[in-house]
Amino acid sequence: MEDAAKEDANDGELTAFSLPEEVEELVVPKKLEFAPWHKPRKQYVRKFQWVHHARGVINQLKQAGHLNHGAPLKYLTLPGPDLLDVRLLADVCSTEDVPLQYTGFCHTSESEAERLRRNIHQFSIDHEERISKGSEVHPARIEDVATRRSEAETLLQRNGPYDIINLDACSPIANDNHERTDRLIDAVRKIVEFQLNNSRKPWMLYLTTPFQTDSVSEQSLEALHKQITENAENDEEFAAELSSQFQGEETITEYLSRTAELNGIDFVTSATLGISKWFVHLASQANYSVKKMEGYCYSLFAEEPFEPNMISVCYLFLPDEIAIIDGTGLTPNEECEAGVAPISDHVRALRRSLNLINLDDLLLAEAETRTSMIDETKDLLRNAGYNVDDPVDGYEAWLGNLPMEIAQAGAH
Repeated sequence: MEDAAKEDANDGELTAFSLPEEVEELVVPKKLEFAPWHKPRKQYVRKFQWVHHARGVINQLKQAGHLNHGAPLKYLTLPGPDLLDVRLLADVCSTEDVPLQYTGFCHTSESEAERLRRNIHQFSIDHEERISKGSEVHPARIEDVATRRSEAETLLQRNGPYDIINLDACSPIANDNHERTDRLIDAVRKIVEFQLNNSRKPWMLYLTTPFQTDSVSEQSLEALHKQITENAENDEEFAAELSSQFQGEETITEYLSRTAELNGIDFVTSATLGISKWFVHLASQANYSVKKMEGYCYSLFAEEPFEPNMISVCYLFLPDEIAIIDGTGLTPNEECEAGVAPISDHVRALRRSLNLINLDDLLLAEAETRTSMIDETKDLLRNAGYNVDDPVDGYEAWLGNLPMEIAQAGAH
């Protein structure tokens, strides 16, 4: 009974931590301002990456019997105060007739924390039938999950393992050397390890992070490049496909050095390849395969030439069937059926990484798609309380003053 009381007490402490302190006095809500993640290209990511693959994972889990009898889809996310991604996934779960249980980490300012509290409260009312008990957002840094026995680590583990993990980060993934343990890359490893050790079913990882020459430490870049070089030395197919990116008589070392010198598509694709290889490396140790899905990149620069420096990629982790061999001769072993060998995770990662879709170029070339993403973004923000329709301070007025959007609109 004493242990149970302690558990109840601890649970109460964590629940209290999960939301900002309530505001006793009524305050006038601060005017909502548009942000970089409100651009139409981000809606493209939400729709064609996050929502699209969420449906795929849900169907896989249903077919395997993992979402039967009211079991919720478990979602780990880094939501902003408006819960835009949670709103979209709740709609997906509603159409798929699956409850949603979300766990969020949202380290915000005091004013944003107040907005977050209001949005969670209203969201819970509006989606009462879709949201599973235990859903919560914590005002904590996701990087802190890498610290052993920290409150953040406890919060991560409490609702996991997860079916979909969305690390939509504004911070660079590895801008310091490994002497530090509070980097985003350390948190990513902690989360992946937690999943691999506690789940034997398919799960999806979304990763959005800036990648430019001054946001990745030299040591981290060397580690990413080392995986690519070693893979090329041990896999002829991988080496042959990678060599198509070389210039002239360039070696793999010269290729990686060249792509690391300047911001742009070559840098983000080679860095993405290193990250993809890293996931394959981690997962293989737990008898998991990693399928890199189609990924995107775009620019955060405020001036031309608007080189891409942000990636939005996703990976499907699939547990491998573990072959049990009876070497005693007591029972016969099944013979493996002959067939065409599947594409290796390494080669798939290579192809998908080198073919990142530049969303800035895509929306520049496809006017109808850009217009559609603008309209969908306005609907999403309108439902979140933004004044999108004001002719002076509305969404399109804001969008029309951004350098890249001006260039794209002019091209159309």
